[in-house]
Amino acid sequence: MKKNAFIILCFCLTSCFTNWGEERTVDPVFSRYEPVTLERSVFENAIEIQDKTAVTESSKIYIISDYIFVNDKRTGFHIFDNTNPESPIKKKFLKIPGATDIAIRNNILYINQATDLVVLTLNFTDFSMTLNKRIKNVFPELRSPDGEFFSEDNKVVVNWLKK
Repeated sequence: MKKNAFIILCFCLTSCFTNWGEERTVDPVFSRYEPVTLERSVFENAIEIQDKTAVTESSKIYIISDYIFVNDKRTGFHIFDNTNPESPIKKKFLKIPGATDIAIRNNILYINQATDLVVLTLNFTDFSMTLNKRIKNVFPELRSPDGEFFSEDNKVVVNWLKK
């Protein structure tokens, strides 16, 4: 009985050692997503008010007094005049690459722009803005949907695109 158990055990363990003497290689794991990056200097100067554009991938919505801010995921915010709730009017687009969330108090916008917290003052009359402050690296780097991350000096990941 012991001899049969030993033979069965030997056959079971041989599958664990099929490549004896050969160099073992491990297949690297590749992300199905490609990072969209900006140089740090470009990233910090990319905030601007633009004419209205089409919404491509809407995300969070923020309402303050007569205005609606609709996040276009990781590209910026569409600003709507909601004076007439029956028919909101698209006014401007606040381009801010990497942005996903906003909070507003007294015309001061607090926005997460990828890894940074940005504080802007917005004039709702002429839609001019002033950058008050940028606090770098408050938020963690943006990971891909499959969990991968990209790290390179002086570059910031603002989005991930499927390959």
